Amino acid sequence: MSKSNVYESQTFSLTYTFFNDTHETEIAMMVNGENILSFTRDNHQLTTRWNLDDLAFWLRDFLNNVKVDPYPVETDGEYAAMKDINARDFDTDDDEEFDAYYDKLDEWNERHRWHPSSGGAILADLYFQLVDDNIEISWNNQEPEEGVIFTHELGGVRIPKKQFIEEVDSFLKAYADHWF
Repeated sequence: MSKSNVYESQTFSLTYTFFNDTHETEIAMMVNGENILSFTRDNHQLTTRWNLDDLAFWLRDFLNNVKVDPYPVETDGEYAAMKDINARDFDTDDDEEFDAYYDKLDEWNERHRWHPSSGGAILADLYFQLVDDNIEISWNNQEPEEGVIFTHELGGVRIPKKQFIEEVDSFLKAYADHWF
């Protein structure tokens, strides 16, 4: 086991530990002093620990393609996670319109939501998007798997883009150096 970076910023940072014997990485995403990845399972407070290769690739792709890409439909919600909840209420009898609408949502989610790249990890369902000169991180953990309760159920925050990119890039470089 080797410990990497130390929590340095009250605004945003990643802390992680590599476990060589299992190819697992334990990760915490600290926002304003709180780990937004934390959850309770079997009465234990935990954070994500798993083989995070798919997630690392997704994060690298997100960093490499950060650009203005607003949520694809008009709907209520302060953050993307809330917009995604409200946008899912759309219905129509027109099959083509229905498919086109949900295809737009799904395509946007592929670029901005990391959960499909979890590789089976217990992972907070986070959305990332560029808003002005900030990266918005929002989460919707209202329907976790059975026996899991996330500390942060629904919410969001905006982190200065430069700080987000530097912190995530540093993690991804350490991850690649260690595992690849």
